[in-house]
Amino acid sequence: MTETTNLAAKVLLLEHDAKQYQCLMDFCERMGLMAMPRSAPDALATLSQHKDLGGVMLAEDLPLEGMDSLALACSIHKLRPELPIFLRRTSNQPLSEEQEIAIRHPWTTGDLAQLQSCVERSIFSLRYPTELVNGVVELTCSAMRSMFPHATVKAESPYVVHDRIIFGQVSTLIPLESTWCRGYMMLQTEEGALRQGLMQGMGYEGVGGDLNFRELNHLLGETTNLIWGAFKNRYIPPKAFANQQSQVPIVINHEHKYISFGSQDPQLCVRYQLSDPRRPGLPPLTIVQRLIFNLHWSPEEFAVFADASSGSSAATGELELF
Repeated sequence: MTETTNLAAKVLLLEHDAKQYQCLMDFCERMGLMAMPRSAPDALATLSQHKDLGGVMLAEDLPLEGMDSLALACSIHKLRPELPIFLRRTSNQPLSEEQEIAIRHPWTTGDLAQLQSCVERSIFSLRYPTELVNGVVELTCSAMRSMFPHATVKAESPYVVHDRIIFGQVSTLIPLESTWCRGYMMLQTEEGALRQGLMQGMGYEGVGGDLNFRELNHLLGETTNLIWGAFKNRYIPPKAFANQQSQVPIVINHEHKYISFGSQDPQLCVRYQLSDPRRPGLPPLTIVQRLIFNLHWSPEEFAVFADASSGSSAATGELELF
């Protein structure tokens, strides 16, 4: 099997016991989890602020006013059912049917091996080849620099998410299909930030002014197409077809900014920051990229493809424009 990269994931940490808190912080560091410690009253508000979480760690005996931690877990599950909840058990009280549905990963206090197994089985259920992750970031940065020639493009460290909440108001979606994968790539950004970035001169000369939403949609669509063309040239061999040609419905709820691809698997996520070197004081434009391999995913087949294509003319990395 090809080398896989150890990606991070953000987890909401709701823990009041000082000893257990430090133990879990150390555990998260070892596992590559970015812990976000919060108090119980801030838990639901934090969910509304962060749309790219990998899971929630919750203590069963967390002190709360007006409800217990099990009721809080059920509330979190109702808001974000795709997030795995890891409950640190402090009692032998059986969970109700509703609680068992919400809390898929209870673990016994002190049994970090059990917690690790739960984390690996849920948050890190998919492994991504290092060559692929680095290649996607490289070709995406190149495409963004082409579409935003006056911007400095920087990629944050890739990570995995379980959240299905859309970032911003403008999104694009394009299929990805090869012998080793089938799924989609998304780009997401805030409409106001994209308009402001173009007005301050990140794009081509003359692109700016009073841009309407259709023009902004078109620009992000062209950026997506450029990335897809580079991905196609590098990672999709001629006449590539996955073994399984199944499809699943994609569900989009615009009111809640929610999108589901019919899979509970984690998604590969990269955040790109585009800034204007001539105006260092202005906030950067954030573009979020997600790769969702919900229909077919085989890192082993990617390794075979990468070995076969190395040194061949099929993997030149040249762009095709459409």
